[in-house]
Amino acid sequence: MSRICVLVVLFSSSLAMAHRSGNVSMISVKNLRATPLALSGGKTGWKISLPGNRALATPAVVGDTVYVGGGYGSYEFYAFDAHSGKAKWAIKVSDDGPTAAVVADDKVVFNTESCTLFVVDARTGKMLWSRWLGDPLMSQPAIADGVVYMAYPGSEGHHHLVALGLADGKTQFDRAIAGDIISAPVVDGDSVYLTTFDGTVYRYDRQSGKLAWQSKMSATSAPFVVNGQIHVAQGQTVRDASGVMAKEEGFRTLSPTGHAEGELKAKKRARYLEADVQEHSHYKAAQNAADATVGFGGGAPASAKGGEALGNIGQSSVRGLWEFQGSRPLVIGGVNYTSHGDSVRAIEADSGKQVWEHKLAGDVAKVGGHLASPPAWAGGKLVVGAASGEVIGYDAKSGNELFRYGLREEIRFQPVLVGGRIFVGTTRGSLVCIDTGDATLDGWTMWGGGPRHNGIEAPKHASR
Repeated sequence: MSRICVLVVLFSSSLAMAHRSGNVSMISVKNLRATPLALSGGKTGWKISLPGNRALATPAVVGDTVYVGGGYGSYEFYAFDAHSGKAKWAIKVSDDGPTAAVVADDKVVFNTESCTLFVVDARTGKMLWSRWLGDPLMSQPAIADGVVYMAYPGSEGHHHLVALGLADGKTQFDRAIAGDIISAPVVDGDSVYLTTFDGTVYRYDRQSGKLAWQSKMSATSAPFVVNGQIHVAQGQTVRDASGVMAKEEGFRTLSPTGHAEGELKAKKRARYLEADVQEHSHYKAAQNAADATVGFGGGAPASAKGGEALGNIGQSSVRGLWEFQGSRPLVIGGVNYTSHGDSVRAIEADSGKQVWEHKLAGDVAKVGGHLASPPAWAGGKLVVGAASGEVIGYDAKSGNELFRYGLREEIRFQPVLVGGRIFVGTTRGSLVCIDTGDATLDGWTMWGGGPRHNGIEAPKHASR
């Protein structure tokens, strides 16, 4: 495809100068069919192979509808019945690479990797408004109380955090930030938090856009906020026993004023953050191949600031940054649950003491990246999607494995848990629903738990 957006942004000094819209057209759903699945333990479900077999982001499930983009490099976006998998509607958008969808107030919001933020009607797929932002867009939006928060690249050598009215797209505020955001902005209380790929953590007032503080700290995940405390993964470079420089990663707690509380906790060797290790992995080869199909065969553009990301998280391709979620903390009841590179861990958030750990299948040097997605949480249980092609469930308190469903397709993005069903997208373009029969697996409706990306919240105006 043509990377026209790269040329345009060079002549645009701000979002206000780039108000051209994208476009949406309805496409046929007659060839979209869900096939039944039979899984271990007598569990059933369904699977839909989306056209193009591209890497899928986390779906969103609100009411009885699943919303999902057609994957990295696609132009399609879909809505399916959550129970049967029957297609409800499908659209083709003017730019490629839909992110994970965010749903609120009967509106579905997603941005494409190439340039544009789209807001469509949740029931029909009709476009309500769109906004060209810039190229590439490697994070997803957040929504809180009728406002959309999103990052985009500016022409001044830095990125922006912009707040737009969900109903009309009007700019509420626009602030300069160091780079694109890891995964998504995170909203809690009166603030919006974010981590940029160079490792800087920010806190802004979400109404006025006033910067409360920023901390350049080699952070490697989106924040998770509990009772005003900000929990984030953090990397550091150390010299190993043989004298070679290596990466470690642990977890840092910041006070509401942005000051570090205590030391870096639960540290471990982090080969998944080491650029020279990741460069030779299967995952890196897949990233390069995918980037070549969307016009990035020569590498990510300068606007992506891939060099800064490479030094911090070991990834620099557009797909690698689009998919990166890191060892994001999920702090519940004083315990940090995380997929920490090559294992799933439960760690006391205050002390850093390990409660339990499960190693994951694979070698991060060969497979590449994290071996599992950040965990989704519901009913005292954790669910991860693994690069080994499995969906794995754990009891949060004991760490006991509760189930393991083999899908035989690599999973990179976080699952969704709604109505006793697990919904997940694979890197081969499959949307999968697993009916566990466990009604407590409910409420984790989209990436990060909900439209604010800070855990479970009740979605507004569930679609029908």
